[in-house]
Amino acid sequence: MVTHNPDAGFPSRLEKIRPQVADIVIIDNGSPEPAVGQIRQFENQNRLHLTFNPTNQGIARALNQGAQWAANRGYRWILTLDQDTVVACGMVDALAAAYQALPDKQWLAVIGSNYTHRENGKLAAGKNYQGGFATGEVKAVITSGSLIPLSVLEEIGGFREEFFVDCVDVDYCLRARARGFRVFQTAAPLMQHSVGKLTEHRLFGKHLATTNHTPLRRYLQVRNTVILAREYIGRDPALVLSALGSRATAISRVCLFETQRLRKLSYSLLGVVDGIRGKMNRFG
Repeated sequence: MVTHNPDAGFPSRLEKIRPQVADIVIIDNGSPEPAVGQIRQFENQNRLHLTFNPTNQGIARALNQGAQWAANRGYRWILTLDQDTVVACGMVDALAAAYQALPDKQWLAVIGSNYTHRENGKLAAGKNYQGGFATGEVKAVITSGSLIPLSVLEEIGGFREEFFVDCVDVDYCLRARARGFRVFQTAAPLMQHSVGKLTEHRLFGKHLATTNHTPLRRYLQVRNTVILAREYIGRDPALVLSALGSRATAISRVCLFETQRLRKLSYSLLGVVDGIRGKMNRFG
């Protein structure tokens, strides 16, 4: 679990996953006080292991730190979670059952968890879930709720640290698929998850949602998507075009519904320029 200034509900969310796993590694990315104090309350608890980075190293770097901790202790699998994700009681059992049902297990890169949005309860993938724990092959899954074999993560080369936070999951899936590995996701919603600060709006009779990410996050989202488009448009055009379409839709909703419109648009434009140029260090 990667943390950065977690809210007061973090301990209760942590307790939901503790009975389901052998060990929990928390990598904190430069949280200020009193958030650090809230995390340190777990310091002497059994099966909970804390690492405090002095500054925000990005989610990719923190995930690689946690994966290395697990690999050094002989673990074969990791489950990656965001600090605000609320897991279902049977999440890990469901992911394990999904794995057992898969053919050609040696080509598995990741099993992702379907989820409901915490703000509105809507299902993220699929609209007609009828029960059971069937899995389907997909192009990509999000980081939180992903069950990953460490052998494949090592072969792929870990998570892409230069991306910092956005598109880290898509990049992993693209690199895995380029090597012949496969990506799956459960049909069952195994967690509640938030994407940004979701708000819903009505326009011309349609309900539209926007995530209200900060200008810097808009920059990273666009820059990293453009970089992936440059690298993979010839090898995985369907996923690349879908990602570009999602970014274009997000920007249009920034214009319609969000605050700081001009700043977010200017940061998005910088993201396009830096993505085309391959510039990775504008803000770091």
